[in-house]
Amino acid sequence: MASLKYEISLLDRNTRFALWQIKMQAVLAQMDLEDALLGIDKMPSTLTDEEKKRKDRKALTQLHLHLSNEILQDVMKEKTAAALWKRLEQICMSKTLTSKLHMKQCLYAHRLEEGASVHEHLTVFKEILSNLEAMEVQYDKEDLGLILLCSLPPSYSTFRDTILYSRESLTVDEVYDSLTSYDKMKHLVVKPDSQGEGLIVRGRQDRNTDDDRGRTQERNHRGKSKGRSKSLNRGKTCNFCKKKGHIKSECYKLQNKIKREAANQKGKQRENSGEADVVEDYSDGELLVASVNDSKVSEEWILDSGCTFHMSPNRDWFTTYETVSEGVVLMGNNASCKIAGVGTIKVKMFDGVVRTLSNVRYVPELKRNLISLSTLDSKGYRYTAESGVLKISKGSLVVMKGQRKTAKLYVLQGSTVTGDAAVASSSLSDDDITKLWHMRLGHKSENGMVELSKRGLLDGQGICKLNFCEHCVFGKQKRVRFTRGIHNTKETLEYIHSDLWGPSRVPSRGGANYMLTFIDDFSRKVWAFFLKQKSDVFSAFKSWKIMIEKQTGKQIKYLRTDNGLEFCSDEFNRLCKSEGIVRHLTVRHTPQ
Repeated sequence: MASLKYEISLLDRNTRFALWQIKMQAVLAQMDLEDALLGIDKMPSTLTDEEKKRKDRKALTQLHLHLSNEILQDVMKEKTAAALWKRLEQICMSKTLTSKLHMKQCLYAHRLEEGASVHEHLTVFKEILSNLEAMEVQYDKEDLGLILLCSLPPSYSTFRDTILYSRESLTVDEVYDSLTSYDKMKHLVVKPDSQGEGLIVRGRQDRNTDDDRGRTQERNHRGKSKGRSKSLNRGKTCNFCKKKGHIKSECYKLQNKIKREAANQKGKQRENSGEADVVEDYSDGELLVASVNDSKVSEEWILDSGCTFHMSPNRDWFTTYETVSEGVVLMGNNASCKIAGVGTIKVKMFDGVVRTLSNVRYVPELKRNLISLSTLDSKGYRYTAESGVLKISKGSLVVMKGQRKTAKLYVLQGSTVTGDAAVASSSLSDDDITKLWHMRLGHKSENGMVELSKRGLLDGQGICKLNFCEHCVFGKQKRVRFTRGIHNTKETLEYIHSDLWGPSRVPSRGGANYMLTFIDDFSRKVWAFFLKQKSDVFSAFKSWKIMIEKQTGKQIKYLRTDNGLEFCSDEFNRLCKSEGIVRHLTVRHTPQ
């Protein structure tokens, strides 16, 4: 028998133990040593003790040779193959509740991102299932199929509905096969010859453009005569498409090809003239159509509500970049463009602040740079358009602005930053320039900026009237100090100050979150109490009052606190009123 060579990777912490275990069992079975994994006592009784020990030593040697130094030093004390095998299972495939919980969390949290590889997603999914199976965790195949369907992104909603409503039951294998076939079909999209795939939004069409509709239209024009000619040519073969039933002069495929070539020739003439084909209006359409036939890549950023993520065809703009092997972008005309990479791009906004666009897809076949408004909306930003200006804000801060151009598209006001240089700069309005210099100069006054502009210190840019600046109003005001309260104390407990601090970020060892203090104005002595809840203030004051009045033989006359609810509750007010304690209240959060 010819000798066989086995190339099995050494087992380490990063190796998939379930697959390594299967391969190792196959190697030992090929060498007739699989019985050693059961233990010497469980080997066949037909073997002598010496043969059993020799088998066990051979199996142990094979296991040692397929372990990395990291794992070998943890199991080197094991003397039999069965003990070593069991120890490896404990190290690499623990069956504790913690390990099972971790793998179940990985299963439920596993998600397919938009544009990511379906093959890699299914590979990781099967790896998790194999680990769970090695841990003796059992799942129903239908439940696993439903979990796999739930891991798909919203773009697969049609596929998911088709699977769910087309059958009464399913298994994970059926979902796996259907998803694999669906992914293959998505990558078989044929790209059209037209280059106008950039920004296309379909409207209602009056003319039929498909091949089949073209045939119907031509039939209507020719009337009954065409029907008679078809019957005469039923047995003939077309020299163009090689199909029977018509001749070359009546071939609809040849006629459609001639029409497409004529349309492409017109498109090339427009490209040579260097003009973009932009349709600004369409009388019978429901939506506007804007297509770009210019071969030059634009350096502007378009604020687009139709794209699912940020995209750019400029590789040099990326500050961080990671190459991806799979993923496509479907355009409005059903064309598909391959995603070559993902990274981040820095953009200087209208206010001079450099912000970073993350998860930008590098699509070399695009002609425009697109910023996805839906992606910004998912991250908590909101956008409003008014008077030709699109503003994107988060809270009260406007982070981006877009100006509407002639093509009815909103173009970002800003510039892309590559290294230390800024490109693709777009013009800012005079109001924006004034506001920008106002913030750059530490909110300098309008007269001061006009003087700097006259001296040519602002890059030759003019300054117009400064609009209302909210930061200046709050930042340049000051809090007026309150007048001091006059009270002369002559004995202890005559005037008491009290305040509550908390809650603390970290509770004390006893579980306290608040600290209540009482300060005697005459002696300046302080008493501190640690409370678990704010509602414990009244009971703490009550017990402290009884204790301090008995020890000193004096009574509290004045109590000064803020107007917090813990000091102004009904029971607190009733106690002070019944004991004759005069209340002095201050406003909260006013240290002045």
